[in-house]
Amino acid sequence: MRRFGKAVAALAVAACTLFGGVATANADENYYEGDLGSTKVGTPAVSDVGAHTANVSFDYQIDPSILPKVQSVCFAVEVMRVTSIKPINLPQFGGNPSYSLTSCSGGTSDGNLTSGSYQSIFGTKTWPVKLDEDVMSYATGQTFQSYNTDKWNHAASGTVQMPVIGLQSNTTYGNTGDWTDLDYTATWWKLLHRSGGVCKLADPTGASFACSNAYDQPVDVRSLYAGMRIVLKDGSAINFGQTAKPISDFTTKAEPTATPAEALPSKTDAKLDVANGHAEPGQTARVYVDNLKAEAKAKADANSLFWNAYIYSEPQALTGPNGSPFVQVQKEASTGKYYFDAVIPAGLPTGEHKISVQDENGTVQAWTPVTVGDAPAPVDKSKLTAAVDAAGKLSEKDYTADSWTPFAKALADAKAVAAKQDASQTEVDAAVKALADAQAGLKKAETVPSKPVEPSKPDNGGNNKPSNNKPANDKPAADDKKSESKNDEQSDLAKTGASVIGVAGILVLLVVLAAGLLVVGKARR
Repeated sequence: MRRFGKAVAALAVAACTLFGGVATANADENYYEGDLGSTKVGTPAVSDVGAHTANVSFDYQIDPSILPKVQSVCFAVEVMRVTSIKPINLPQFGGNPSYSLTSCSGGTSDGNLTSGSYQSIFGTKTWPVKLDEDVMSYATGQTFQSYNTDKWNHAASGTVQMPVIGLQSNTTYGNTGDWTDLDYTATWWKLLHRSGGVCKLADPTGASFACSNAYDQPVDVRSLYAGMRIVLKDGSAINFGQTAKPISDFTTKAEPTATPAEALPSKTDAKLDVANGHAEPGQTARVYVDNLKAEAKAKADANSLFWNAYIYSEPQALTGPNGSPFVQVQKEASTGKYYFDAVIPAGLPTGEHKISVQDENGTVQAWTPVTVGDAPAPVDKSKLTAAVDAAGKLSEKDYTADSWTPFAKALADAKAVAAKQDASQTEVDAAVKALADAQAGLKKAETVPSKPVEPSKPDNGGNNKPSNNKPANDKPAADDKKSESKNDEQSDLAKTGASVIGVAGILVLLVVLAAGLLVVGKARR
């Protein structure tokens, strides 16, 4: 989450100054004095309650007459839980209080929190409750705001999801006292009112109170509201208190416990992967989460997916780099992968360990082995590269489809591992073996013999000269010899028949001539 961008966690100051580094609001801001119309917030709902986190959602609506005048909208959740009050002076109502309102400015963004700032904002502490410059009492507990200045998409209505972090485990949050029957009442007024309520009677008649030396009085003062602050273009503002609605009571879960190492499931839907399978003690490790379910992805995209992480052999809880007792699953902008960052304990022994994550219900979502300490040797991809190059030269048409399909998949997987910058040696070796096995399983495709082409018969005008399509010095095949012999016989028969016909004709002619001569001779006699 970026500063002034995503959800910003800031202290809701119950006095003019509280803890170092936290901005206070301007008490003299210019309020919007017009009719709010239909500008309002619907009843908030709470979901995904963990030990230290919860998600708050609510509908909002901005009156159409106001919408063109709006410059910005900030959605916020204000949290207060006070367990004790030490009164100093009896509050004199009617003075000029200096107190903070939910101003949607200053503070520290969730993404910029450190282990120190997390505790300074969200931990239990004691602060003064003031009227003008006079300290009326000291309150002990929690009070802070979570707000977001860029969730508004310029729409007149919609639904807002607000992740709230920094809650205490096994603790009830909500509203107490008579304030829930009224519109929003500033936390400062609630504490001031309660301070007077715990002052001791100095006079049995009730004529006076004594507060100056009072000790801490246990109380249960809770205030939990969700709303929005609208800044208009003319500089006026519709304040958080003008739209805020109380959030129903809920109780956070008990501090989570780690699943024992021997009870870690052998198979999970989600998968974890630590870069190079290695982490250093005292350093932040980035753990990638793959195969998230759709619902978990949606929460991660909304920066509201909070899990509990542990490292084994003896399970120890891992903290986020901001000091939170949980980790936040987010999407990596450069790669689109989901991940969480966790601090590896400084005193952790070097060697083989496991990292696991559990959801808010204690269900193990995934786990992975990790080497802590001694840096692993550089990954050698030379065998994988050579195997990929050699396999890439094979042709699909030379192999059966059934054997080529697993080979093609193994080749694609091997290429992906070769291109992966943070691939471990185990991944590389496994890809080499898988590709070799798939290549060994390739089966040659059967070659179907083609039918022989019969040579064309020569068309040479009936003579025995070689045709134009066949070299003259080629020896005739046996079939060709038989064919040629048959053709020769037919040709000889044809010639013999022609000769017989010619001789017979001559003989007939001679007989006719002879007969004619005989007739002529008789006539002369």
